[in-house]
Amino acid sequence: MLKVLPQNISNLIAAGEVVSRPSAVVKELMENAVDAGARSISVIVLDAGKTLIQVIDDGCGMSAEDAVLCFERHATSKIDCAEDLEKISTYGFRGEALPSIAAIAEVTLKTRREQDETATKVEAAASKIISAEWAAAPKGTSIAVRNIFYNVPARRKFLKSDNVELRNIIQEFTRIALIRTGLSLKLTSQGKEIYNLKPAQNTKQRIRDLFGTNLANSLVPVKVDTTVVKVSGFIGNPEDAVKRQGNQFFFVNGRYFRSPFFHKAVCKPYENLVAPDSTPAYFIFLESEPEKVDVNIHPSKTEVKFEDEPVIFEILMACVRESLGKNDFTPSIDFDMKGAPEIPIFPVGGNGPDFRPIQPPAMGFDPLFNPFNETRFENEGLFCEEPSCEAQADIMVVQKKYIVTPVRSGLMIVNITRARERIFFERYLQKIVEHLPVSQQTLFPVTIDLGPEDHLVLLQQPELLTELGFDIRDFGGNSVVVYGLPENYPMGEADVKDSIDELLSALKDDTATDDTRHLLAARMAKSAAKHGAEPAGREAAQLLVDTLFACREPNLTPDGRKCVTILTLEELDKKL
Repeated sequence: MLKVLPQNISNLIAAGEVVSRPSAVVKELMENAVDAGARSISVIVLDAGKTLIQVIDDGCGMSAEDAVLCFERHATSKIDCAEDLEKISTYGFRGEALPSIAAIAEVTLKTRREQDETATKVEAAASKIISAEWAAAPKGTSIAVRNIFYNVPARRKFLKSDNVELRNIIQEFTRIALIRTGLSLKLTSQGKEIYNLKPAQNTKQRIRDLFGTNLANSLVPVKVDTTVVKVSGFIGNPEDAVKRQGNQFFFVNGRYFRSPFFHKAVCKPYENLVAPDSTPAYFIFLESEPEKVDVNIHPSKTEVKFEDEPVIFEILMACVRESLGKNDFTPSIDFDMKGAPEIPIFPVGGNGPDFRPIQPPAMGFDPLFNPFNETRFENEGLFCEEPSCEAQADIMVVQKKYIVTPVRSGLMIVNITRARERIFFERYLQKIVEHLPVSQQTLFPVTIDLGPEDHLVLLQQPELLTELGFDIRDFGGNSVVVYGLPENYPMGEADVKDSIDELLSALKDDTATDDTRHLLAARMAKSAAKHGAEPAGREAAQLLVDTLFACREPNLTPDGRKCVTILTLEELDKKL
């Protein structure tokens, strides 16, 4: 039976009382369905949950008395005393979520237990029970939440676009799907089925159903069992690390949580294996004694506190490093000579029948050539020790990174990649403003498999993609085909996938509002700039410098890094 907690206990609970957005409603209702023993859960949303969120389950249902009482604050069947808070292994309780939801939305609850002939229907709004009556309904519970924040318009206006809010709902749905692999789960938006997941045999299969075969096939297992914590799950191949975050998951005792601290523990073994701005995928499941984990430090319970955090950090790092090594992802030296081919050793001298002296290769050289003859550099104006320094007249390229040229006050040094970034940025931005995109077609169309969230993000603004010069078309089943990219983009298959990855990262940047095109032009410029070839010779270097200084802001990249610096004569005098 449900009961209302006394004040001294209810004050100890830091639960999800504040419903911040539609995805928080989805999370609470799905978790309650799981705790009710549901084997099948269906989530239906309209207008990203702003108009309707409905969660239907086939769980145990509630009696007529509990159906009314669950709208009372802190009504629960799981807690009798304060100590019980430290031992909860389930997600939550209806008496915690429903009163909070009913305070800011219109709620209709239908529920029936297997032993009851009829169901109970309860309607609530603005924290009040409007009606309670008998109804016809199958076993389980259906909760429909309509017009979220209808009575708090100030909160409603702070909701983001439907695409952003729907992405948040997909994330919450995914987190529960990953940990509850034995459930049938369905997510529908605007009548379109986004997910229809059958029970999975294991976590790897559920990952495949959620994120596609390519990601699932790139994962390798991690596992360790210690007295402090049990670790299991999967980590991604370093070659498949991506620029955007999104496929990184931590769970403890079946509950999703975020941890920048543990994220560092997983990523540290990857330091020399992935690009600095890339993040590997991982799905890490921790098991710890409930009393050693505090899940009530944040209302949404996505942040937790571990009693042995530093120890768990080291265990995680060692576990990931071991898995990378076992799967040949880290460089290694193998001195095992078993099975190696035998290489005959030829004697230095001798007259045996099998002896064939090895003649050294002939070497041609110019006896008059002196590589240290400084007259070779008379026309270069500067002595270069590195052979990769090209210098002609008054401008030269150094180490394929910099252009150096004398100016009145000393030496001007131009960062080649950053200069390209500034040039491409202004070029892309101008074409966007003038609606004159230039798209270069790929030699062969590139098909890319995406998860539902990324597929939604990539195709939500087709006009914007066309403005930017992307030719991306839906292939069905959360896949897209790339037919064209903006000019100056690299066109190899791996480069195309990398470019789409960076585009997704920009499109998912929640800080982009009115300046979306500016942000995308900056991201595009960075992507195009880093793949370009270095200037070959004086003419190409001079052209790059001239083009840079024809820009409106030649000194800085779009994100404020220096393109140009001056090394003054005074600074040179101090160094020499």
